[in-house]
Amino acid sequence: MKPKVKYWIFLLAIANVIFGVIVASLVGSWYNLSLTERDFVQSIADKILPFPLLGAVIIMLAIGTLVSLLFRYYIIPTLQMAEETRLITAVNPDYRLLPKGARELVHLAEVINDSAAAYQRLQTDVEITVSAAKAELHAERNRLAALMSELPHGVLVCNTDGQILLYNAQAQQMLQPKGVKQYTGAAGGWIGLGRSIFGILHRDPIVHALELLQQAVEKGQNAPTTGFMMTLRGGICLRVSMAPVFSDSCEEHDHCLRCGKREISGIVLTLQDMTPQIEADTRRDLLIQSLTDDVQGALGDIRQAITTILSQPELGLEELTGYRQTIDRASRSIQGQLGQARENYARHLQALSKVEDVLAESLLEVLQRNIGERFNLQIDCRAAEGLWLQLDSYSTVQAISHLAGMLKQQSQVDRLILSLQPGEAGRAALQLSWPTAGVTAQLVDDWAASPLMTDTQGRLLSVQDLIVQHGGAIVMEANAEGCCQGVCIGLPAPSAQERVGFAAPQGPRPVYYAFDLFHQRGSAEMRQQPLRKLTFVVFDTETTGLNPGEGDEIIQIGAVRIVNSRLLHDEAIDQLIDPRRSVPAASVAIHGIQPELLVDQPTIDQVLPHFHQFAAGAVLVAHNAAFDMRFLQLKEAASKVRFDQPVLDTLLLSSIVHPHLGNHSLDDIAERLNLTILGRHTALGDALVTAEILLKLIPLLEAQGVHTLADALEASAASPFNKLSY
Repeated sequence: MKPKVKYWIFLLAIANVIFGVIVASLVGSWYNLSLTERDFVQSIADKILPFPLLGAVIIMLAIGTLVSLLFRYYIIPTLQMAEETRLITAVNPDYRLLPKGARELVHLAEVINDSAAAYQRLQTDVEITVSAAKAELHAERNRLAALMSELPHGVLVCNTDGQILLYNAQAQQMLQPKGVKQYTGAAGGWIGLGRSIFGILHRDPIVHALELLQQAVEKGQNAPTTGFMMTLRGGICLRVSMAPVFSDSCEEHDHCLRCGKREISGIVLTLQDMTPQIEADTRRDLLIQSLTDDVQGALGDIRQAITTILSQPELGLEELTGYRQTIDRASRSIQGQLGQARENYARHLQALSKVEDVLAESLLEVLQRNIGERFNLQIDCRAAEGLWLQLDSYSTVQAISHLAGMLKQQSQVDRLILSLQPGEAGRAALQLSWPTAGVTAQLVDDWAASPLMTDTQGRLLSVQDLIVQHGGAIVMEANAEGCCQGVCIGLPAPSAQERVGFAAPQGPRPVYYAFDLFHQRGSAEMRQQPLRKLTFVVFDTETTGLNPGEGDEIIQIGAVRIVNSRLLHDEAIDQLIDPRRSVPAASVAIHGIQPELLVDQPTIDQVLPHFHQFAAGAVLVAHNAAFDMRFLQLKEAASKVRFDQPVLDTLLLSSIVHPHLGNHSLDDIAERLNLTILGRHTALGDALVTAEILLKLIPLLEAQGVHTLADALEASAASPFNKLSY
């Protein structure tokens, strides 16, 4: 109850008591008088009644003044001091009370400030100890991140309800639909902590695999696994391996080791993109079919020509020449088709081979050391700086080393020059030369035909096969006398965009986890979840004006996710939107978004579905949420999405924890909570500070008994600010 309401209730109660006593006294005295006395009193009533009434009014004024002073100097300052003291102990140790009210309360405020200073010193000591523990935890996190980020496959860990609680960058990139434009920015991604995996992968195969794992556990298997194939949007084919994560407790005991029971609390999904291999197999099948058809036709022509020649020995010279040309043409066709088939099959093997990204300098260093130690040759290396290759480095080193050994043994070459330089069309040129000696071309041909390795099916591959697999060719370099003095080999050199996982690191390794989500059990219990354990999507919009019902439109939307009280800066949205209308100068003066920046941006009906997916399964949070939600609701029909999840408003939450501290604007709350606003009146900037405000308000809400989402919604409904509509 507000102090103003309490003040009037208190004042009216005193007035009722005073006037009640006066009236009761007059009535009692009247009935104790005789008739003669009553007649006498009535005759002088007009002379004596004004004085008691005037006295009562004077008493009321005096008491009202005293009550006002009491509220002004004692009650209201006490309530404000209580809220400010809780602010110090819960979220902002730097905050200090401004002494106000009576002298006793001023002294109390000074004592509280002294205690706050002592509390802050103690908290500093505690933070030093906590920082040391966090540093050790951070080291553990980096080790986990290093392990996960270096895995060749995508990894997802989910609880049994499908909520994602760990993923690596490979999984995020693999599950990004090919050919589907993501309007909401790269940081948002398509997967995120707390989001449902069923929004990306088909539900039925995963649920069926989980049932198989559960049956295996019930039959006593220690480490059951299962797998299946799955097709995503865009034609991506995934091989999914699935293993269970076991809980350390069961329904009956704190620890399952007591009863031997094991309960599955989550699943680990390992994802492998099988699309290249399947496409390669398809090309192989088409190649075999095409080769069979073409060769069969050519052999038919040859057979017919030979049969005609043998069956008709009297044929003339001209006719024999024609049949011979037919046989020659068909045989040449078969030879060409076989050569083309050899090249295509080499590309097929390349698609299946295990290639890796290698820095040119590193490859030459390995070659220099390997050739120098094995054959005692002098090696000069020259590599372009920052040149990356994509090849099977082991086989390449073996092939070049084999050529060096043949040169040493057969031509007494004692010095080699190795050079790797960028070529054309995503290629690199590996040049191996021996300028002090000349060798025959036959030596190079013998080297190219030398068996080097076997493929996955046991077939023997030569050096030439290896080079062709990499899409290259061997070109001999001859001098004026016709002697070979070097070879040039073309190798693939992918661009930075084509290389996966080897870009220069930006910030921490891209591995994200929230293992507390193991204990969450679905949206049906969301309202009973503690605020600290919920997943929030905090968002803000910038608009052309303040009247959504009169044609104003959204021109920017920003959002960020909070999972288990962790603000995930890597999972954010910052998207400009074309409003398809003019932007008033008064609006531009506030948010600074010039109309030309909105040209060629996506429209709201394109952006909202992606924002809806980003916010799926989370509680929406905004400051003055009624304003932003009204804009979203008016666009639900056009975008074919509906935002039906719970909504919290930091304005209402602030009014709950600080009902006596005045204004609840975003700037005032941020100042009160010792937060710095960066990018004010930008959608993402305001969303970020709103998210930080929410995290600061949660302990203050808990101190007032607001622990769960249901508590917060109920308290928000009772807030006096819960009357705004747009």
